[in-house]
Amino acid sequence: MSKALTAVIVDDEPLALEGLKLRLEKIPEIEVIGQASDGDEAINLCHELCPDVLFLDLRLPGLNGIEVVQSLQSDILPMVVFVSAYGEYALEAFELNAIDYVLKPANLGRLQKTVERILQRHNPQQPNNEKFRLLKALGESSGIPISELENWLESNQPLPTSFCQELVIKNSDNEKVFLPVKEIRWIDAAGDYMCVHTDQETHIVRITMKKLESQLDERVFKRIHKSTLVNINCIKSIRSLRNSESLLELGDDVHLKVSRNYSSAIQELLESKQV
Repeated sequence: MSKALTAVIVDDEPLALEGLKLRLEKIPEIEVIGQASDGDEAINLCHELCPDVLFLDLRLPGLNGIEVVQSLQSDILPMVVFVSAYGEYALEAFELNAIDYVLKPANLGRLQKTVERILQRHNPQQPNNEKFRLLKALGESSGIPISELENWLESNQPLPTSFCQELVIKNSDNEKVFLPVKEIRWIDAAGDYMCVHTDQETHIVRITMKKLESQLDERVFKRIHKSTLVNINCIKSIRSLRNSESLLELGDDVHLKVSRNYSSAIQELLESKQV
């Protein structure tokens, strides 16, 4: 068996620090050789011990986790794994070439996946390293955690997304039901309500257009009028009209007018989808 990778762990919460240490000690590929409770101490330990890996909390007294990494020179910078209770710093962390971003509380199974990722980076000749680089790039562009992308890769499910996949609406019996977003053909405004159209029926939802639009993937739902959104996957054809307007056909005798303010963008979008 190859020699274990050395690690320094950093957290200002004693219980969190001890819990992380105990879990890592159950993973034979990692040896914890030091621990710190603030940013300055973390930097000193990296200079003194030159660990292979740094498990680093983001919110620390003094220098925070991001500043610790920025302060370390590249020749002594270990592989960095951020361990945090807050997910909003993930993109910034990966911009610093972090190996992983683990949300607290980190269980043993999650840490084992992190260590697998560390070993792939440590041994770049391994073919799985390329998979990690691709997943990391996809995670950065989509905002989806790498761990979730890994689970997706091992499943037969569609690619996960940070956008809403279901709308919670009330049916005609005033019961809350879940409407899959992919079933929506188009949406138009009716006063303070939105009419959400599917193949089968029209649902009335009390929500503003702006808020509803923010919950939907802008690559799929495009504005064709100030009060209309359309699912571009449902468009069958487009026909030009006068005054730079156009008409979309969605099938089943459904036609939607595209105002001239949006017509050119829709035309370019459809042309880009042509083979």
